[in-house]
Parts: sequence; structure tokens; C-alpha cells
Amino acid sequence: MEREDALLWLKNQTGVGPKTAAIVLQFSLGIPAFPVDTHVYRVSGRLGIRPEKMSVEKTHAWMEKLYKPSQFGPGHLNFIRHGREICHARKPECERCDLRKMCNTFKSLTIEPSNSSKN
Repeated sequence: MEREDALLWLKNQTGVGPKTAAIVLQFSLGIPAFPVDTHVYRVSGRLGIRPEKMSVEKTHAWMEKLYKPSQFGPGHLNFIRHGREICHARKPECERCDLRKMCNTFKSLTIEPSNSSKN
């Protein structure tokens, strides 16, 4: 089956959405797809990799345009690992994060030093 046909067939199965379909394509069938789960969505948003208000469903195609097919599987797994170990949903460990300089969330939490001098 061609990729789009397989994707459509999978998504037409009861209980199979875009994430599950992409996981089956990528990891079971060896057909390039970039699965977007909660970790991928959160981390890509915080880092400004995807537009802030983009839906999860549209993020699948967005990520596939940004990365090479050979990077889909490893990229997906690295986003998940980063989201589980450092970039937690409620309390990210920004002080441990090597990506904080490019992170929109870190930048919004960081207070710029005051220009006023000490008395």
C-alpha cells in the first residue's frame, strides 16, 4: 500500500486517530510518519518549532515538513524523552535543559535584570 492509502485505511479503523496511525506506519510498517503525542506537541510548542495555536492534527504534517523521513522515528522518540525527563507539562526543569536558550517558555519565565543600579 502507498503511504496515504495506508494512513487513510488505519484512520478509518475504530479508535485509530492520527497519532496511532502514524505510530503504526513509522514503527511497525517502516513507512515514514512523524507521530505527535502530548510530549511532542508540548515540547515543539515551547521551543517554537510549530506555531503556537496549531492543532495536534496539523502538527503531524508540520513536523514532517521540517524533518527528513529518516529523522521521523528518532525525532519522535527524542521529543518524548525530553518531555518525560525534563520538559514536564506542569513543572519543566528548565535549569537542567540544554535547549533553554531557544525555548519560548523559558524566555517568558526569565526575568530580565534590572537596569537600575544598587543604592
